[in-house]
Amino acid sequence: MEKKTRNFFVSYHHGNAQKYVKALRKFKQGMKVADYSLKEDISEYTDDEIYTIIRNKMRACSVTVVLIGERTGYRKWIDWELWASLRAYKNSRNFKRSFRPKGLLAIYLPTTSHSVPERLQTNIDSGYAVSMSWKNIERDFESKINYAIWKRDHASHEIKNHLERFDRNAFNFLGFKI
Repeated sequence: MEKKTRNFFVSYHHGNAQKYVKALRKFKQGMKVADYSLKEDISEYTDDEIYTIIRNKMRACSVTVVLIGERTGYRKWIDWELWASLRAYKNSRNFKRSFRPKGLLAIYLPTTSHSVPERLQTNIDSGYAVSMSWKNIERDFESKINYAIWKRDHASHEIKNHLERFDRNAFNFLGFKI
């Protein structure tokens, strides 16, 4: 039986997790998984333009994969990607442009500490988001993607997306997010 193609969007801190994204893209080539994440720098665009680009990239995806490192929880666009992942989008003029919420897979990178975005932690705590360690990527990645899709299809009532979106990147000052 042929494997189903699994489309996913990768959300990560570009400055600190790029090598893991490259490894993930290489690793997934042996599986039937497509990667729709952003591959170019779009920081010169306005917030609305970036949000539209993110939403359009996510349209064909089933799962948002979040690579969790030391600065992940402080990044504005990671929070916005999570927010967009957890909400349905209905386009009344063109149904094909609509989509339902995405599954969430959190991957803890091998870093000295982890900064989990509050929106993601809320969904891990509710039971909606799936999580795993980077050290188990080869063994568990495909099954965790499939489990996140199952959660999306059967546990969407567990989605928690009530937090306000970040309006800027935050910083860690003596253990406090400012």
